[in-house]
Amino acid sequence: MTATIKTRRVYLLAGYEPLGPEAHHHRFAREIRRFEKTWSLRAEVGPLTMPAGVPVAYWDARVSGPDFETQADVRLLRWDDVVAQDMDTPMALRLPRYLLAAGDILFTGTFFRYIAAYWRYSLFAGYPAVLLLVIGALSWFAGWLWAFAGLPDTAVTRVAVGIIAATALLMLASGRLHLNYMLSDWIFARDMMRRRRPKIEARAEAFAAEIAAGVGAGDVDEVVVIGHSLGAAWMVEAVAKALQRDPELARRGFPLGLAGVGSSTLKIALHPAAGWLRQSVKRVADEPAITWAEYDSHVDFICFYKNNTVEALGLKAVSKPVRRSIRLSRMLAPETWSRFRGNLLRIHRQYVMGNEQRYAYDFHMIACGPFAFADIVAHGDRLPGALGADGSLAGATTPLAASESSAAR
Repeated sequence: MTATIKTRRVYLLAGYEPLGPEAHHHRFAREIRRFEKTWSLRAEVGPLTMPAGVPVAYWDARVSGPDFETQADVRLLRWDDVVAQDMDTPMALRLPRYLLAAGDILFTGTFFRYIAAYWRYSLFAGYPAVLLLVIGALSWFAGWLWAFAGLPDTAVTRVAVGIIAATALLMLASGRLHLNYMLSDWIFARDMMRRRRPKIEARAEAFAAEIAAGVGAGDVDEVVVIGHSLGAAWMVEAVAKALQRDPELARRGFPLGLAGVGSSTLKIALHPAAGWLRQSVKRVADEPAITWAEYDSHVDFICFYKNNTVEALGLKAVSKPVRRSIRLSRMLAPETWSRFRGNLLRIHRQYVMGNEQRYAYDFHMIACGPFAFADIVAHGDRLPGALGADGSLAGATTPLAASESSAAR
């Protein structure tokens, strides 16, 4: 018999995006309309609440079909202020900081570990450096072209022309080619790897306290933490700290699930200085009561496709994440997919967007649907038929069989 969830608490940890809680709430509410139509359900999203003094934003979501109703307490664990601070850094400071980060990634061998783990990820890692080299070459060419055109030619003139050309190209690349974002992303990654910013450590402690309190409340059927992209690294660290505070956290009589979607945990954990994160990965994997799943896709260059985090780090642990490779294109109508199939950042965001087709992975089904997370992980291939055409459990063509963990509740 299918085990249904009536109440769920969901913690969301977004990736490195310059989006505030209002934007995340808007996107959640907008994208749930796709989910609603796809699964023939009714969905309501409550207003955003942002309490003072804590890095959390709240909203409620209710999803119902003809024979069920599920209430979700959605909690966004915020670090958008950290991203905003990075994005506000002037290019004159951002550029040398990025060069330090790029040199760090290269000379510690981390870049080559990326290649070994998933060679396509190395394309993403190397993209800003290659773009800067191209800008440098074009700027030098601009100075040469100035002299070739017979204009007044001195060393000072060539340097001035090169600087002007570089400035213009940097401004152009910062927008259309996402250079600003990429530079900031890797600067932050190095700070996180080496624990250079106390604010990151303090924020992880705050997230751990929030998760521990939300699990300890015992007022919902299950708790699920969803970490997207670099948010997956925050997720692992926060849950590990919560387990350190309370080793019995995952054994409260109801399930705790972790979903790393398009995870960039290895981006941090493969660096030699990130032993702290490797320890956190092991601490979480050593708690078999947690259902931990990782979803990746071959078309997503910003994740580590076909890599299980525990195995990739060579850790010996009691358990490991369940790895699921998915086809993001099958979540959308063909015409929708064709509009952004060349946009790598948009593809990477699809893990937390609404589905237009029923599929084995569905962000809103995990966050708001009637099925236990453990059941979706174990029997995702049955998910498309787990609700009838009218959105009912009774009309299911492939009922989602209860996993051992959910059946034990």
